[in-house]
Amino acid sequence: MSMIGTAEVRTTTMQIGNQLLASLRQTQRALAEIQQQVSTGRKIEKPSDSPAFTSTILMLESSVEQRLQHQRNLQHALGVLNTTDQALGDATNILLEVKGIASSQVGIGSNTDTRANQSTVIDAMIHAMIDLSNRQFQGISLFGGNQSAKLNQPVFEEFGGGIRYIGARTNLAGDVGSQLPLPINVNGQDAFAALSSRVQSKVDLDPNVTTRTRITDTTGAQGVAIRLGNVRVSVDDTEVLVDLQTADTLGDVVIRIQSAIDGITGGGSGILETTDSGFLLTADTGQILTIEGSGSGQTAADLGIAIMSANGSAVHGAALDAKLTSRTELSALGASIDFVSGMKITQGTTTKIADFSSAVTIEDMINEIDQFGLGVRMEINQNQAHLNLVSEVSGLELSIGENGGTTAGDLGLRTFEGQTRLANMRFELGVESVPGENDFRIQLHDASTFDVNLDGLTTVQDVIDAIHAAAVTAGLTAGDPGTGGTAFNVGLVPDGNGFQFEDNTVGAGDFRVLQLGNSLSATHLGIYTNAGTENVIIGDDVNKVRSDSVLTHLINLRDSLLNDDSLGITLAGDALDTDLENLARTRADVGTRAQRTEQQQQRTQDLMTSERTFLSEIRDTDLTEAITRLLQLQQQLQASLSVGASNLQLSLLDFLR
Repeated sequence: MSMIGTAEVRTTTMQIGNQLLASLRQTQRALAEIQQQVSTGRKIEKPSDSPAFTSTILMLESSVEQRLQHQRNLQHALGVLNTTDQALGDATNILLEVKGIASSQVGIGSNTDTRANQSTVIDAMIHAMIDLSNRQFQGISLFGGNQSAKLNQPVFEEFGGGIRYIGARTNLAGDVGSQLPLPINVNGQDAFAALSSRVQSKVDLDPNVTTRTRITDTTGAQGVAIRLGNVRVSVDDTEVLVDLQTADTLGDVVIRIQSAIDGITGGGSGILETTDSGFLLTADTGQILTIEGSGSGQTAADLGIAIMSANGSAVHGAALDAKLTSRTELSALGASIDFVSGMKITQGTTTKIADFSSAVTIEDMINEIDQFGLGVRMEINQNQAHLNLVSEVSGLELSIGENGGTTAGDLGLRTFEGQTRLANMRFELGVESVPGENDFRIQLHDASTFDVNLDGLTTVQDVIDAIHAAAVTAGLTAGDPGTGGTAFNVGLVPDGNGFQFEDNTVGAGDFRVLQLGNSLSATHLGIYTNAGTENVIIGDDVNKVRSDSVLTHLINLRDSLLNDDSLGITLAGDALDTDLENLARTRADVGTRAQRTEQQQQRTQDLMTSERTFLSEIRDTDLTEAITRLLQLQQQLQASLSVGASNLQLSLLDFLR
């Protein structure tokens, strides 16, 4: 049956029904969407809701999540820093109390008994300082640096009569949203000077390059890190491009370029090889070999192989400065070093012989020393040219001497050598002489004597030369230790450390060293002794090394009080002033970092608020607008239902009325 509309348009009942249903579906779908937005508070729930804003929403959500993590990191960092500040304050109070005890035990009012009693008090304070140094905050060692800490694992521990620091030299840093990571704790070296690094070699080991040398372990011919890319290789007029981007060693460079050279002519054109300093290119007779950069690339120049060889000439490339690394082979070291004899390492009362005769690399040497368990480690210095020895133990004295050869001296690690400065001896107290007067006298068996003046001398070698010259001036023949046919020999002891004097004269007199006037230089040099009828005087090792740490000074004070040593008490008490200054600087640094952390917290909060606001504007529902729209859609639905019901009831009679 057909219906006739009021606009005189003929429309079927089915068409009216379909139109009504389509309108109802559209309204209901919009109504469902707006109801969802009202109930969830989100106007964009999935990417298809708004493809244009999806990437922005994802970026903002990720940024807000990062800010939340930064806030957690900052809160944790602030807790560590505040706890560290409190610990440094406690350490300062301990040292101030110790300083007062040291002052009270010098001069009138102190005696052997009171000093012995006070040594017990200092011992208790040493243990209090150890406990303080091992404090943690939520699993983070306050003074362990970036050393991975386990719960209740100490970074300071009693070791062989001293106190060993097993933490790191660098601080633990956290990602807090700033450009650079924020150091959140303190290491034992900065806070307490827990490591000794005075055994620093000045000998440049100058390793040669080899085919096994890694490209990253060289400075490069142009003084910058080598930039790997392509190079052009030519044999006469034929040119090929060689890709060196993935080359790892200098041997890789040789193999790839040599393969290119041989590939051009089938072999017999020339050869590229390594030398001690870099590369060497040699063309065969009648050939011209050229290596050059490709385009604007710097690979050939960085490798020092932008060179040409013609008609049998051997052309050296620019020198590559190889760095000293743990992988460096001992056979590649440029210096002549005695690795067979080994060297003596004495830490406290324990002596070990470091035998490098079977070592192949620097790492083997490092492992040889590590396995002794002395609290001493070998490391490569920052400029990757020298070796250092570091003592991790406070309160113990470290000495590096020879074992009958020249190993320690060749490596620049002997603690008592010709270049040792007199001012550094006796733990920086130095050698004191009386200006304008002879300082000591050496008497031989045949009763001959000669006096030595130390005016103007600065090194151990200066002293040896002065003694030698004084002996010659006195009419004696003199030489180095072990020299035959001389009356007197002087030098360094070949086994261990110290001076060695040899008396080759014959007589009934004692072989001895006498101090003259008010000079104490013979004692300070470790040679004030009477050998009697013996022919050799071996001096004491007066240039041992120890960590100049808070704990060392406390141990020295305790022992000086126990031994009734007034000078030792004074020196240890004076050293505490430096420790207090260092603690004050460290605490100021911690306070500055805590302030930066609080400022970063505020900045992070402000940025997170801005990002959340922007995200809400894009993603979240405006409830006022949504509810208004919801009411409109409900009214629209009701109107559609009403009109639809009315239209479906019309008939021909309705139009004929």
